[in-house]
Amino acid sequence: MAESSLDAYLPTVREDARDTVRLLAAAVDDVGADFDCRVTYKMLVYTFAQRWHRWVVAIGVSQANVNLRFLYATELDDPAGILRIGTSTAGKADFRTAADVDPGLVTAYVREAVEKHPDTP
Repeated sequence: MAESSLDAYLPTVREDARDTVRLLAAAVDDVGADFDCRVTYKMLVYTFAQRWHRWVVAIGVSQANVNLRFLYATELDDPAGILRIGTSTAGKADFRTAADVDPGLVTAYVREAVEKHPDTP
């Protein structure tokens, strides 16, 4: 991810959420996918070939949590049972603090999302 996307996003979120956002962003980057990344929909959004309406994963911040969102969450195996499905396809995992994040687990979920996404190059 271009540092500028993360740098642009961090000032828009609660100060106490920034370390969690940084940790999730690093775990997404560890997948090594050729993502395009930008701030859109008030989230840090990762997609392929700038298809922003068909994003793969996003990081957002709510009042209580930092959310790791997947557009096609219903396609994921969810072995840790962390996903909450919110629409017919999308879902999210919530993290209150950086201590709640297992970077290896996040990377595994993102890797699976990349493998199963219809736009994966």
